[in-house]
Amino acid sequence: MDNEYLHGGDVFGASRNLKRSLREIYDFSASINPLGPSPAALAAIKNNLELIKFYPDPHCLDLRRAISRYLNVPMENILLGNGASELIYLLARVLGCRHALVPAPTFIEYTAAVKGAGGTVSEVALDETDGFALPARRVNKALRGVDVIFICNPNNPTGRAEKQSTIKLIIEAARERNITIIVDEAFMDFVNGREQCTVLPLIEQYPNLVVLYTLTKFFGIPGLRLGVLLGNSALVQKINLIKDPWNVNSLAQIAGVASLLDVSYMEETKRLVDREREFLYRSICEIPGLQAFPGDANYLLVKICKQRITSTVLAARTAQRGVLVRDCSTFRGLGSSYIRVAVRTRKENTVLLEALAEAMKGA
Repeated sequence: MDNEYLHGGDVFGASRNLKRSLREIYDFSASINPLGPSPAALAAIKNNLELIKFYPDPHCLDLRRAISRYLNVPMENILLGNGASELIYLLARVLGCRHALVPAPTFIEYTAAVKGAGGTVSEVALDETDGFALPARRVNKALRGVDVIFICNPNNPTGRAEKQSTIKLIIEAARERNITIIVDEAFMDFVNGREQCTVLPLIEQYPNLVVLYTLTKFFGIPGLRLGVLLGNSALVQKINLIKDPWNVNSLAQIAGVASLLDVSYMEETKRLVDREREFLYRSICEIPGLQAFPGDANYLLVKICKQRITSTVLAARTAQRGVLVRDCSTFRGLGSSYIRVAVRTRKENTVLLEALAEAMKGA
């Protein structure tokens, strides 16, 4: 596969390459809830294992109902996928993306999906000196000939969350030009003041708006693959006609429902991530040669300020200690001076800090 589309989170490959067991690897390359799955979700899976002898509910009724209540979106506006990535590729096909516009840097699957559907991609560069803020005016000036816009909020890998008012400026400009705007809110559950940032309340007002959501990150179930598309009912029905009929397995549906009901788990997650994100940010900035950027999600973008070490070398050095970080050289617009690290527990974060400090010695 083209190196441009590599991801973090390959603990199985790392285990083989490093000759370490999975328990000996600290994975900071994938931004997943450090608590792991909800205890309620694990119990629900164990109590319903016998359901694997049946085909899963193709309509995902119980899970769609739970998501409808949790996100306050009507059920007819909800479609589930085998992870958000499946939905991104389905959108590119159904919308017939000819020319998409994306910020840079951002999640690499948008470009991959559009190119896979035969389209082209233009970029609007985010300015590091401006904190990688989304430049709504520059985006709107670049809309000529565009039929789809992708925006990740909070952005991956920068971790910055934009206010709804900023994105609304782009939504309105896109509507005037009959452009679909897809806002990926995969990490929105981690954001403080989420209600000021999410565009979910605008779905019924703007038929050109599609929102992507996932239970993978906040609810710690990446192995079950559970993504959500929220948009106008006509688009939902159109995509539903071409997707695989049983694309969400029974155990994923059961775990999703249980997760969305586990309020204490959600509250504990928020407390942990808020506390450890601040600790990790301050601690990384104290390591000579590294500068972390403030973030709103459960990960931090880190700049390597010494020219004699690249992100690829730094990632390789920490990996030798069993600590995986995300080499961001595959993100367009960043180059070879940035890594991304997930926010995990204090014990794990301390291991990361020791690995980073050791890797930077002599750089």
